Amino acid sequence: MKPPLRVLTHEDLEVAFRSSARGLRAITSRVEEDEADLAQDACLKLVETANREPIAAPTHLLYRLARNLVIDRLRSRALTTRLFRAEAIDEQHTCLAADPERALLVNERLRRALMVIEDMPSRRREAFLMHRIDGFTYLEIAREMGVSIKAVEKHISAAMLELIRKMPNDEFEK
Repeated sequence: MKPPLRVLTHEDLEVAFRSSARGLRAITSRVEEDEADLAQDACLKLVETANREPIAAPTHLLYRLARNLVIDRLRSRALTTRLFRAEAIDEQHTCLAADPERALLVNERLRRALMVIEDMPSRRREAFLMHRIDGFTYLEIAREMGVSIKAVEKHISAAMLELIRKMPNDEFEK
């Protein structure tokens, strides 16, 4: 028989946070430099969820939220790396700056990326630039923009997808 669902109190949430600190660290440790942010984001999501609906197993939900945030962050990093990856230095070219064709291709790709970013809806562009250029966490962006963390995730995800779709593959990718 399932345990009855009830609205969690602040004490229930505190117990869940304290009892799961080690487990949260284990889950978020896969994302170097963002462990604390992801753990905090998971805790905030748990609080938001608890305010909306009853939760039967808060610790289990907290771990699931953390795992999902880690997966999202790793996917985002992989996507960013693919989109803006630095080409491996060719053994025969000791100085990439000396290759004017390559410099032209890099500048053209950057110009196209900036055009795509400029054409984004303002809130999407704002969230994307705050995260990718200014280095803000999702939580900081959410507070600054006055939206939920989920909204920030959606803005940044949509921005990345838009860049991928509108940035054609070209000889620079090879």
